Amino acid sequence: MKALMLGLAAGALLAGASAAMAEVVIKGKNTQDVQVKGAVANVAVGVGAKAKQSLASNVGHVKIGGDNKQTVDVKGAVANVASGAMTTAEQSLASNVGK
Repeated sequence: MKALMLGLAAGALLAGASAAMAEVVIKGKNTQDVQVKGAVANVAVGVGAKAKQSLASNVGHVKIGGDNKQTVDVKGAVANVASGAMTTAEQSLASNVGK
């Protein structure tokens, strides 16, 4: 039980730390290529759990001034699941997310 509580506390700290939006500036040629052969799974369980998953994506204050190519080739499965009361699941595949 103590290990579970420690894990939950650590998860809450990490979730709070990742809330800040990073600045992403792309000025030249940028290629992000993800090939999934099999599966990618992201799961968050519990009250208020947040499952965030990004493949070949830029997350934050994104500014693109150059050639930007983002591709995700899935030969299998990509899953992002949040289970529990007041949970959210966010998934970005070859995306620019933010302001």
